[in-house]
Amino acid sequence: MGTPDTAETVAPTGRRARARERTWRELKAAALDEVREVGPAGLALRSVARRLGMSPAGLYRYVDSRDGLLTALIADGYHDLADHLEVALGIGTAALGDRERPEPQVPVVAAADAPVEVRLRAVGLAYRAWSVTHPNEFGLLFGDPIPGYAAPADGPTVQAMARVGGALARPLLEAAAAGRLRVDPVLSDPTVAGPPGALDPVLPPGTDRAVGPLLLLAWGRLHGQVSLEVFGHHHWLFPDGCEALFRADLERTLHDLGLVTP
Repeated sequence: MGTPDTAETVAPTGRRARARERTWRELKAAALDEVREVGPAGLALRSVARRLGMSPAGLYRYVDSRDGLLTALIADGYHDLADHLEVALGIGTAALGDRERPEPQVPVVAAADAPVEVRLRAVGLAYRAWSVTHPNEFGLLFGDPIPGYAAPADGPTVQAMARVGGALARPLLEAAAAGRLRVDPVLSDPTVAGPPGALDPVLPPGTDRAVGPLLLLAWGRLHGQVSLEVFGHHHWLFPDGCEALFRADLERTLHDLGLVTP
């Protein structure tokens, strides 16, 4: 008699959990639509509820505030970007676990044993491809600060952003471990690395501390090109996109890092 009772208890709970997960996915999709139309600063729970045909009170069963919803959207965006970068670096999609979004598609996949310059090209092209195909989420992650919003300290956005940083840093750290990075002596100045120890979590033991600022400069340079494209500043010159310009700057970056010769 006990087993049927247990089955009857578990089955509805499982159905409720699946229904709740489905509604949560729909809620986040509706919130992203709202962000596309009014921008992150204009996101309002009442408007999201209206899109879903749900009462505002019903929405609070899933999220406690606008900031909580923004945190979920930002964390999702970072995780999706990180998944694309990982796939570009040869991590199979099966290793990514359950995803609420379509399977990542990237321009190039570099195997784990590929030369570091090939791996850096792959992750750089994946970064640009995700950004230009997800402009609203790119703006949510990297655009102007959202008035009144602060990400929770050590919260889900911080953890998700760390995945992105780790994937971007990996090829350069591999190059450093192989002794192939050209590191300008000016980067050894402690003032260039920010507060003492700030970059230590990024650098494996024994890594030249000057590699930390080099990571920031290399990816800051490529991120700058992507930002100019996503936010439309190059559209007057490249109405069909800036892939050729980005690829050229990527090659210049590889040269400046000592990873390729002209």
